[in-house]
Amino acid sequence: MTKAINISKTLKTVFHFILVASAIFTFSVSTASAGQGTWDKQNFKVKGSWSIEQRSDGNYLVLSDDFKTRSAPDLKFFLSKKEFGDINGRNATDSAVLISEISSAKGGQSYKIPANINVSDYESLVLHCEQYSKLWASTSLK
Repeated sequence: MTKAINISKTLKTVFHFILVASAIFTFSVSTASAGQGTWDKQNFKVKGSWSIEQRSDGNYLVLSDDFKTRSAPDLKFFLSKKEFGDINGRNATDSAVLISEISSAKGGQSYKIPANINVSDYESLVLHCEQYSKLWASTSLK
């Protein structure tokens, strides 16, 4: 009987450890990335993927190392409250918030999202040439 009680206590301890470890893993995975994907609607060719990552000092838009697109004089990233399929060159900045002007048309890069922005309040990620009102690409955040 003593062996059965000891095994039962051991199993409970192991089960509790697995439960706690899986909860911690699930939490860390869910907070590591708020969204990710490729560009769904493209008016100009855009290669590579993107993700929104939560870091200790805030959220970042992160472009993959294989990111590549055409250069433009005023190319910027925005978060929009519009569905990506409803966005065009004329309305790309309506109900949108600027993340950053693009620093390079190719390669991996990160852009800090303003601290007062709750990414979950937005529907789409937009790459837009503001000077010429040209929508480069957009994609759903969800």
